[in-house]
Amino acid sequence: MTEQATTPTPPEPKGKPFYLKPKFIMGVIAGVIFLILIFQNWEDVELDLFFITDLLVPAAIVYFVFSLIGFVVGYLVCRSQNARAKRNKK
Repeated sequence: MTEQATTPTPPEPKGKPFYLKPKFIMGVIAGVIFLILIFQNWEDVELDLFFITDLLVPAAIVYFVFSLIGFVVGYLVCRSQNARAKRNKK
């Protein structure tokens, strides 16, 4: 009597792969549009920030900073809404 060691087979994935989901596709499209916007705007713009005046920075950096702020705010709002929904569910 010989026992053979069999390796377990991994379970079959359920649903579509992540790269075919609409949320991922829209994220890729938004990312490409964002990169196009950044790479087309390297000219300097004058920025007055609080007490610093006549500051010349590339427009791409301004767009990037505001996009980053928007992403963080959106993430925090979504996170708080999910926490509120879980709290109300109990």
